[in-house]
Amino acid sequence: MTSVRYPTAQDFYPGDLIKQIKGFLAGYKIPDWLPEKISGMILPHAGWRYSGQTVARTIYCASRTKTPDTCIIFGADHTGVAKHSLYPSGIWKTPLGDIQVDTKLANDINKSVDQLMEEDSITHQTEHSIEVQLPMIKYFWPGTAIIPIIVKPTKDSLELGYAIGTFLRKSKKNVIGIASTDLTHYGSMYGTVSHGIGVKGFEWMKQNDNRMIRCFIACNGKKVLEEAQKYFNACGAGASAALIAMMKELGKNTGQLVEYTTSHGLNPPEKFIYGVGYAGIVY
Repeated sequence: MTSVRYPTAQDFYPGDLIKQIKGFLAGYKIPDWLPEKISGMILPHAGWRYSGQTVARTIYCASRTKTPDTCIIFGADHTGVAKHSLYPSGIWKTPLGDIQVDTKLANDINKSVDQLMEEDSITHQTEHSIEVQLPMIKYFWPGTAIIPIIVKPTKDSLELGYAIGTFLRKSKKNVIGIASTDLTHYGSMYGTVSHGIGVKGFEWMKQNDNRMIRCFIACNGKKVLEEAQKYFNACGAGASAALIAMMKELGKNTGQLVEYTTSHGLNPPEKFIYGVGYAGIVY
């Protein structure tokens, strides 16, 4: 029986998705510094009305450099899974069409990582951090398969990333890696107003995000885990650390920021009450 992952978070991307994606890219120009070949990305996973532009523009940049056979997607752990969890086979349904899981590569990778993760389709059923990005992956890379992995924010997330990177370096598979994370969640609805609201709170949130972005750019996975534990500025710290470790094993030692935004958008900072930060990074 084929395993099927049905969308459970469609309220994150309601409406005409193709029209939205085209709107996110309207007037956007590829940066002059864009690498010739992008091997990995860090993307946010909030509702498209908030983070969709950042996701679309970052994947668009990557799509101009390569068409991968498979995306390995490291998802955030919002529910407290027992172990890094691999969705091993089947399909994921999206409003833009089904996406096939690369069963053969997923199995080969799982064998290569020395029991650092387990096959567990059930834990993925209520986790949105991977699902929210899939319609865009389907749009930009219609024939690309996926390998979904939920990653705990633990030290062995680095081991997982290094092990996968080692396997990929030896196998020379045409793969791109993605880590799914939002940044600081600030405001009473998220349990923190440590620096008040208005301009001071908004500036502090952006500074808190900037520290994590610097860790992403420097490819410092260990620091990502430490930062997130101390300052709560990445809900997908394990996913990001795993991707960074994978990138370093593949010879990528620095990242580039495509875009930074917040859910507060273009609203005046003095009206800031709560918000979440989003960054699109490429390697």
